[in-house]
Amino acid sequence: MISKKSKVILILCVFAFVFVSALASYTAYAVYALKTEPITYKSQIYSVKSGFTQATVIDDFAPNLVAKYIYKIYFKFNPQFTAIQKGDYFVGGKKTLLELLHDMVQGNVVIKKYPTFTIAEGTNLMRILNSISKRSLKDDKFSLLISTPDKLMQEALKEHQDLLSFIDGPYENLEGFIAPATYPMYEKEPYFKMFKVGLIKQLQYLKQAWDKRAKNEEIKTPYQALILASLIEKETSLDSERKLVSAVFLNRLRLKMRLQTDPTVMYGINKVFVGKLTRRHLKTDHAYNTYTRAGLPPSPICMPSKPSIEAALSPEKSKALYFVAKSYSPKDGHVFTNSLQEHNKAVKEYRKSVKQYLAKLKKANQDAKDTKAFTQANSKAQAKTTDPNKADNNNITEADIDTAIVTENDEDVISITVDP
Repeated sequence: MISKKSKVILILCVFAFVFVSALASYTAYAVYALKTEPITYKSQIYSVKSGFTQATVIDDFAPNLVAKYIYKIYFKFNPQFTAIQKGDYFVGGKKTLLELLHDMVQGNVVIKKYPTFTIAEGTNLMRILNSISKRSLKDDKFSLLISTPDKLMQEALKEHQDLLSFIDGPYENLEGFIAPATYPMYEKEPYFKMFKVGLIKQLQYLKQAWDKRAKNEEIKTPYQALILASLIEKETSLDSERKLVSAVFLNRLRLKMRLQTDPTVMYGINKVFVGKLTRRHLKTDHAYNTYTRAGLPPSPICMPSKPSIEAALSPEKSKALYFVAKSYSPKDGHVFTNSLQEHNKAVKEYRKSVKQYLAKLKKANQDAKDTKAFTQANSKAQAKTTDPNKADNNNITEADIDTAIVTENDEDVISITVDP
């Protein structure tokens, strides 16, 4: 007969066996689930923040305390999943915990796509602000600071006092100070961050170019270099010409000749100038009219690119004092000359080229109209339908011409010849 004590021991052994078997079975299942079963989370994205460890992730994803304990033991024997990296990770309902931890170790973060804002080379502050006003993104900090540009500059450069001192700032005008680029629009302070990054980048470009600058007596400060760079930017889009354009402007400054550059006149009339520049415009005096006033204008007139900044401080060695477009297309560049006589000859060639183009343009448009009329008549004769807009879609327009030239007797014609 089995004693009472023996029965108790037997029952305990049975329970222990059942418990160990169940634990072993569950451990095997938990490890299997760790490798094969998709995990779920309250959102599609799991954020690993500063201070998070592997244990933090396990605590958030383990289905119960037993599984949590088993996972932690498993990972003690698999240290390759320990060094997780900060960032946002996609859960998605299809990954296992092992796969998610592998992503965290590899740093396979979710690359969030933000809307962007492009500041084009040669655009100006007013056009940028007009574009911002049409967007739905809000930025209270930017809205508050943009009305006091010097304070915005101070705030943006508070961790870059060396750059602020370099330009002898802050300035009450941000024109020229923002580097042309495409910027991500983050959720928090998108426009302020864009201006901050652009300002720092532009001043870094300017300082690099300033430190390597060629000696000249005409550009005495970094701000003057930025002004000259903006003029270069508006005069040519060709990198191969920027240093030559710079040389022309610097030669004219050295000889006390007026710069006589149209973009400054346009800027002074209206920051978003459109239309035809006339002789009357050129004769109307204002701070930015380089036909009526000597020297550089009082501020930059656009956001210059890095190549234009470099050109302003490292010009081509040239005696050229004039330049004029080679043709109607800005892609063809300019003719650079040393004398007014040579320049006037180049101007005549330019006008001839444009007149030839206008004649070709007129003929092309007439041919297109004739083709359209013929097609319509032929279609009616054959009782077939055609797209009445097809011929129009191929028309060339005068808007394609860089500068529209009208007759020299017109009082509103642009004065192309630059007088010394």
